[in-house]
Amino acid sequence: MQQSERKWLTMIVILCTVLGVFGYVWKQRTQVPVVTVTLENLMAPFTYGASRFLEGIHTGIAIIDDGILRVKDMSDIEERNAELEQKQVAYDELVAENIRLRQLLQFKGEQPQFALLAASVVTRDRGAWTDTFTISRGRVDGVEPNMAVIAPRGVVGFVSDVYEHSARVQSILDPRSATGVIVQRPESRIASILKGNGNRPMEPQMVNIALNGDVLKGDTIVTSGFGGMYPKGLLLGHVKDIVTDEEGFVKHAIIEPTVDFQSLEEVFVITKSFTARPETPKLEPKLIPRTQRDQVEGAKGTVQQ
Repeated sequence: MQQSERKWLTMIVILCTVLGVFGYVWKQRTQVPVVTVTLENLMAPFTYGASRFLEGIHTGIAIIDDGILRVKDMSDIEERNAELEQKQVAYDELVAENIRLRQLLQFKGEQPQFALLAASVVTRDRGAWTDTFTISRGRVDGVEPNMAVIAPRGVVGFVSDVYEHSARVQSILDPRSATGVIVQRPESRIASILKGNGNRPMEPQMVNIALNGDVLKGDTIVTSGFGGMYPKGLLLGHVKDIVTDEEGFVKHAIIEPTVDFQSLEEVFVITKSFTARPETPKLEPKLIPRTQRDQVEGAKGTVQQ
């Protein structure tokens, strides 16, 4: 046997002997107080250190677990908040829709003189020289060209094109539009044409009013019924301002529409009117004025009764 092997064998025997003696003494520690005290004194630093080490580990694990739980709880709370916020948005939208529908139904019930077809605004096409939108009703629903389109707050426009399941509406803000209107005030009853203004899209103009025409700021403007497209007496807007044209012969009134075209979502198509259409007055216009006196009287005509 080599010397190194004998050395390892000797060490193993000594280690086993020490462990055996230590084990025997440990079992007899309660019967031999001196041994117990000695062992406890020897082991106290190691026991305390191990206890503090294990306590630190447990504390760290508890802190980590608590942090993980808090993060999970925060994530759950954020998810619930997002879910509740989405539900609140959906609820608010439903409430707003119900309010609009109630207003539409109430308005429809207050208009027995018309057969009204409700429609939703699908798309909008607004530009410098156009102001149209598409509605969700078409030929299959009985919509025809030139039918008037209104909202609870006033006139919107008329049907310009009809498709199978949709239709295009040209609003009163469109510069190409020409709506017969009249001042509602009994002392005035000035009739004119309302046209869209491409430079100021939200402010159509009541054009070609005589300089002495009785039109005042705040006057209510309604449809005249002339031309047959719009029934008489539908609300359009109010006079915001009055401006004399550059030539100095006539003036125009800037109208503030009662319909909020920026938030328009639902409209009514007048498919039938049960009121009689007013007769269109026939005018006998003079020719081009040739004298200074004719420049004043040249715009006048004679109404045929």
